[in-house]
Amino acid sequence: MSTARLASEDLPMLRGTATFTADLPIPDGCLHAVFVRSNVAHGELRSVDLSEAERAPGVLAVLDAPALGLAPLEYYRATTMGGQMARPLLAQDRVRFVGEPVAVVLADTPAHALDAAELVAVEIDELPAVIDVEQAAADQVLLYPDAGTNVVRPLDPPDGGGFLSAPSELDDPAAPAAEPGEDPCAGAHCVMELTCENDRVTSLPIEPCAIVATPFDLIRGTPLAQGAAPDCELDIWSTGQGVHSAPYLYRRLLGVPVSAVRVREPDVGGGFGGRGDPMPEFFVVARAAQLLELPVRWVQSRQEQFVSMPYGRGQRHRIRMGFDAEGRIIGIDVMMWCDAGAYPHMAPMLTEASYRQSTGLYRVPRLRYRFGSAVTNAPPTGAYRGAGQPEVNAALERAIDAGARKLGLDPAEVRRGNLLRADELPYDTGTGITIDSGDPHRAFDTAQQLIDASRWQALAAERRIAGDRSALIGIGYGCYSQTAGSGDDPDYASLELGADGSVLVTCGSHGHGQGHHSLWAQITSARVGIAPGAVRVNDADSATSFGGVTGGSRTASVLGSQIAEAATELRSRICEVAGELLEASPDDISLTPDGAHVAGVPSRLTSWTDIAAAAPEGISATAAEQRSGPTHPYGTHAAAVEVDAETGRVTLLAFVAVDDCGRMLHEASVEGQQHGGAVAGISQALMEAGQWDADGTPRTTTLVDYLIPAAADVPPIDTARLAIPTDRNELGTRGIGENGAIAAPPAVQNAVIDALAHLGVTHIDIPVTPQRVWEAVSAAEASAG
Repeated sequence: MSTARLASEDLPMLRGTATFTADLPIPDGCLHAVFVRSNVAHGELRSVDLSEAERAPGVLAVLDAPALGLAPLEYYRATTMGGQMARPLLAQDRVRFVGEPVAVVLADTPAHALDAAELVAVEIDELPAVIDVEQAAADQVLLYPDAGTNVVRPLDPPDGGGFLSAPSELDDPAAPAAEPGEDPCAGAHCVMELTCENDRVTSLPIEPCAIVATPFDLIRGTPLAQGAAPDCELDIWSTGQGVHSAPYLYRRLLGVPVSAVRVREPDVGGGFGGRGDPMPEFFVVARAAQLLELPVRWVQSRQEQFVSMPYGRGQRHRIRMGFDAEGRIIGIDVMMWCDAGAYPHMAPMLTEASYRQSTGLYRVPRLRYRFGSAVTNAPPTGAYRGAGQPEVNAALERAIDAGARKLGLDPAEVRRGNLLRADELPYDTGTGITIDSGDPHRAFDTAQQLIDASRWQALAAERRIAGDRSALIGIGYGCYSQTAGSGDDPDYASLELGADGSVLVTCGSHGHGQGHHSLWAQITSARVGIAPGAVRVNDADSATSFGGVTGGSRTASVLGSQIAEAATELRSRICEVAGELLEASPDDISLTPDGAHVAGVPSRLTSWTDIAAAAPEGISATAAEQRSGPTHPYGTHAAAVEVDAETGRVTLLAFVAVDDCGRMLHEASVEGQQHGGAVAGISQALMEAGQWDADGTPRTTTLVDYLIPAAADVPPIDTARLAIPTDRNELGTRGIGENGAIAAPPAVQNAVIDALAHLGVTHIDIPVTPQRVWEAVSAAEASAG
C-alpha cells in the first residue's frame, strides 16, 4: 500500500501557514491569562495579596485558589494516596515545585496581564526541598505531612516481593527458575552490576501549550456553534493529543455534564506524550471563563513550558545481570526508582511499563524486578516518547555491553547469543507480554552491515595503537522491543458517503504532525475505491467524534485497522446501492475514483453523487469494537562515534536504524518517523537533561541551557525496514513513532564507552556530555594510578 508522500498536512506546517491555537482569531471581549508562579520549590504558602494587581490597568480579575473554587485534580491514571496527594489547580497552603501556579491574572491585553502579575505579592515560608527520588523515599522531608510519606509506591522487598518471571526455555538451560526470595543471578559465572540514571527530559513541543475557552452563549447561533450539544456551556480550543478524555475531566472539576464542554484542537505543533492529558492551567482558564462569562485565552511561554509541563523519564535502575561463561544471560535482578515529581501523575503507569519490557528482545530464564516511586520537588512526571520503556531498555542494553566486556567477549556476539530467534516467536516473556512475531537476528545483522562495523572497528584499533586520544572511535548497539497499540483507550471509526460524493471519516485520534489525514485517505481509497482527494476527516471535535488519545504508537494499528474494517463494510453497502442503479449483482460492481460500473463495462458508469442520491437515508459504516491486540515493534540501532578524551567532546559519525513496524502503510512516513525517533534518542544520549539544584531551583529553563541538536549535530541517518506483518490487527502493522527514542540512547551511549573502554572507562550516564566524558576519563586514569 506504499505510495509517494502526500503533502496535504506537511506543507502548511513547513511553510508556517498552519493554524495553531495561538493563531485562532481572538474572540470579542477576550481576556488574556497570565499565571503567577512559585519561585520556591517547597514552602508553606502564607498569603497571596491580589489587591495591587486588581487595581492595575486593564485587569478585570485576579483569582487565587479560594476564588477559583475547584477541587484538586486527580488524573484518571494517577495514584494519589487516597486523594492526599491530589493536585490543587492553584497552590493552596503549600507550594511543591518552582513553577507551580499560585494565582491567575485576567486582563484585556497580554501586556497588561504580565505587568499586573508582577504586582501579586506571594509570601512563602521556605521549607527544605528534596530532588533525589531515593532521598525523598527516606521521608526526611515530607511534601505531604498529612500522608506521612513521600512514597507513592513502596519498593518491593527482596524476599518474596517484586515481579518474578515464569521459567523460559534455553537450548541448554543454564539455570532453573528462581523461587521468591532467591537471587536470580545465583550460579552465574559472572555478575555485572550497574546503576543507570535516566535523567528527566521535557517533551519540548514546537508549539507550547495554549487554550481559548469561550462561554457557549457568546457564540450560540453562529457557525462556530454548529455540531455542539444543546446543553453546551463552554467551547474550548486547545493543544492536546486527543480531545475525548478532556470533557470528562472538565465535568469532574467544573460540575457540568460531559456534553456541556466542547473541546476542539486545530493544528498542534507536536505532542510526544507531554500533552497526553490537559494541562492543569486549562481547567483554571475554563473556570475563569465560566465565572466571568467572557472568553479567556492563555498561551504558554517557552520558559513556562520548562518549569511547568510534565517531564518524562526520571528513573534510576540498579541492575544486576548474571552470565554463564559463554555470555548467555542466567538472570536479571533490578531495583528501580521512579521520580514522580511533585504530584503523582503517570508514575504508576510508567513503572509498570518498565517492568513489562524489562527482558527486551532476549531470553531471560530468571527475572526479579522491584520498583518504587516517590514524590520530589520537581514538576510532575508524565509520558514522553516510549513512556517507561526507553528507561529500562537503556539499563538492559548497558548491562549487556558491560557484562560482555567483563567476560572479555564481543558485545555484538553476546547479543547474538541471547537474542530471540524468529522460530521462537510468539514468545511469552513472563512479564505479561507476548512478543508476537519477527526476526530479531535479521534486524541485528542488518544494522551491523549498514553501519559497516568491521570498518569502524579497524579504524578504532588503528587509533588506539597510534595513541591518538583526540579522535577515538567507538561503535555501539541498542536492541529493543516495544509494546505498542495496546488498545486500552477505546477508538471509533465511522465512514459516510456524502451527497457531494465524498467520504467523511469520523474518528478519534487527532494527528499532530504524523500525517493522519493523508493516511486515513489512503486506507479509505484503497478499500473503497474512491479518490484519496475525495476523503475528508473529522477527528478533533469532542462533540462530533469519539475515540482515544494519539500516543503509545497505537494509531495506525488500532484506529487504522478500524478505518479499514469500516471502509470494507462501506464498500459493500455502496456496491449494493450501485448494483440496484446498474441492475447488476453487487459482486459484479467495480468502484473507481469516477464512480461505479459493472465489471468489464467501464462505459456504463454511475457517479459517486448519483450513488449518494439513490440512498437518501445515507450510506455509512462504523467500527467501534476493539479487535486489535498489542503489537511489538522491535529492531536494532547502531552508532559510530568519535571521542576526544582530552576535552570530552563526542561527535556522532554514523547512525543506523533498523526497525520492524510490520506491514508498512506508507513507507515514506515510516522513514520519517524513524528519523524523528532516532534524533529524539540521539538528543537524549548526547544533550538533553532537565537539571535542578539541591534547593529545587531549575537550572535549565531556556534553549540556551537545555540543549537539543541542530542539523549539523546529526549525520545522515541510514534506515532499513523489515516489514514482517503481525497477525494482531487487520492491517498487519506495528507502531513506529517511539522506536528511535527507545533504541538510540543506548546505541550512542555504548559507542562512547566503547571508544573509551581501553582507558578504563566502564560507564557514563546519559547524556554523555563533554563534562561527563572528561570526568569519567579523569577518574579512570586516577584509579589506574
